[in-house]
Amino acid sequence: MPLPRMKDAGGSSGAPVLNLLRAHVKLTDVEEYTEPFTVTRKSDGATFTLDPQFKCAVEIIDDGQGGEYNGTKFFEGFRYKQAKNGEWINQENSKLGALTEVAKPGYFEDDSIPDLTSADLEDFEMLCRIKPKKNPTTGAVLGSTIDWETMQPLPTKEKVAAAAAEEDEDFSDLPF
Repeated sequence: MPLPRMKDAGGSSGAPVLNLLRAHVKLTDVEEYTEPFTVTRKSDGATFTLDPQFKCAVEIIDDGQGGEYNGTKFFEGFRYKQAKNGEWINQENSKLGALTEVAKPGYFEDDSIPDLTSADLEDFEMLCRIKPKKNPTTGAVLGSTIDWETMQPLPTKEKVAAAAAEEDEDFSDLPF
């Protein structure tokens, strides 16, 4: 006799599982680790060594979908990459690199721009897509993560004012 099946709801970690196309988020409780570090999982005491990274909490300021998820928080890591020589670096085409470009535009082209620090990211706000986070080995949904390819700065007040002015233009003389 076959054993019964049970669909994995994916929420066993207790972390929220979100799928938001364009959310306004804020980073808080930012910590930078410049060397690999060890963490212990509370549930079973297992230990893991993690790559150097910025760890932080992500708070949804505006979910872009009516506010149901506003105020929801989850944890995120922006990892350094290891170069072939073994050195840990902030690589341009990576999640941390994309965040750096949003926080410090032109960072990878201009050596005079100071290195990214946790102080730069504390209370930093941006727009991005939030998607379900999956275990790369099992495919199980573990919570939520920022889609690094969608990170964008918040619009400046000048851009918002210009967009509002365009909406107010009179198009009555157009032939449609």
